[in-house]
Amino acid sequence: MSTKKLINNTNLANIKENDWMLAEDIPNINFNFCQIWLTSFTNDLSKACGRNYKKVLSVHQGLDMKFYYEKDDSAEFSKFVLNKIIKNPQFGKKMNNEIIKGSDKLKKYSMKLKPELLYKLSNKELLKIYQDLDKIHTDLYSWGWLPNAVDIFQNDFTNFLKQLLRKKLDENQINQALMVLTVSDKKSILQKEHESFLNLVLISQTNHGKLKAVINNHLKKYFYLKFLWLGNDGVYDYNYYVNEINKFIKSGERARELLKKEEKIFKEALRQRKKIIKKIKLSKKEVNLFDIYANFAVTKAYRRDAQIYWSYKSDFLLSEFAKRFNLPKKLIYFLLPNEIENLLRNKISVKQLKKELIKRYKFMVYYTVKGKEKIITGASARQIAKVLDKEEKSDIKELVGQTACMGKAKGRVKIINSASDMKKMEKGDILVSIATNPDIVTAMKIAAAIITEQGGITSHAAIVSRELRIPCIIGTKVATKVLHDGNIIEVDADKGTVKIINKK
Repeated sequence: MSTKKLINNTNLANIKENDWMLAEDIPNINFNFCQIWLTSFTNDLSKACGRNYKKVLSVHQGLDMKFYYEKDDSAEFSKFVLNKIIKNPQFGKKMNNEIIKGSDKLKKYSMKLKPELLYKLSNKELLKIYQDLDKIHTDLYSWGWLPNAVDIFQNDFTNFLKQLLRKKLDENQINQALMVLTVSDKKSILQKEHESFLNLVLISQTNHGKLKAVINNHLKKYFYLKFLWLGNDGVYDYNYYVNEINKFIKSGERARELLKKEEKIFKEALRQRKKIIKKIKLSKKEVNLFDIYANFAVTKAYRRDAQIYWSYKSDFLLSEFAKRFNLPKKLIYFLLPNEIENLLRNKISVKQLKKELIKRYKFMVYYTVKGKEKIITGASARQIAKVLDKEEKSDIKELVGQTACMGKAKGRVKIINSASDMKKMEKGDILVSIATNPDIVTAMKIAAAIITEQGGITSHAAIVSRELRIPCIIGTKVATKVLHDGNIIEVDADKGTVKIINKK
């Protein structure tokens, strides 16, 4: 955790919308977490790849946030990382390996945090835990963001691989070939959790006496996946899985057959991959590049798993801060790391900060460059946000995005951004989201198709849709702004297009 100077002389009043691009729009997230990666972007990515983003800006209203890159800066950074991978595929392999190592380190340290003992610790001991977690998480981001940077905004890696395939295949074969060649031989954490659940169903039907023990074992591994960043919907418990097992059985599906079928599909996908590599005569270097791309999806899910566990554990730490500082937890979320340190060291009073934190919670802009940061609140912050947040045209008839999983579907739109939205989802609806997360997988499983505003091959929607074999288009930029609940749309994920049939 590096101490950053406050920028006093940076004039953001003349900020121009055309200079910036919306990177992500994330509901229900706390700023104390956001600042870890926002500052990593401008300070710590260079430790891994030799370069940082020049500047990053985020807008926070309550617990919802949007963050922005400078357009040219984002494009240049993506090309810089891609060129390093193309020039030396070993760097791409190292990216994936370092993400696994960093995720393991974050999760291992988080496991040491004992919520029931926090109240016994001194301020100095609490600060040590907070700073250690911040440092480990920051180090993880120095590698962990690079797969996103190289593909999630400009689709540079995807476009490079498509261009490579155009030298060997007809245009109408490109998307299918890309899907086949980017199947990883490693199963993601999402696949493993799904297989574990199907085994719970099997045991409930064949050895009910062991069910309680195996559900509890499953819970130990995956209970926190529902927590995400604020824990609004709690965590999974024993009764949840009992209900899910019963729902699965009532659906008429057979767990044993489904496990066999999915394993067969997985092995067949790997077989098809080998077949096409041989057919189009990919070189060893080209195969390595497709391997790196495929494993980005695996390591992204792995990183996200470790971060959700960290979020679950660190939430107890923030709750302890709220008690000691006598502040509402929602305000704790808006403390900077140096402010937490100063409060724990009694170098600043809560009274001095509280009014400022209330302003931040209402509306704030956060701006960071290397070694420096600036927080803007009130009317000035709203003016900046107004310039950045352009309105989408309501007369759009077709959306275009990137294919994540091929297929076609027609159905009714349901906007699903959080677990609380899932109650309106019905089988056959088309799930539309800013970006999917583990807490809405239940809704994704019954969707006829999935559409997101954000995403790249490493996105949650891309990973899950391919594992569920549901047509999916990612990176549409405007889906939740143009589409609304009840709209009838046609999804052609083979082409990456969404046609609006009826806007009722």
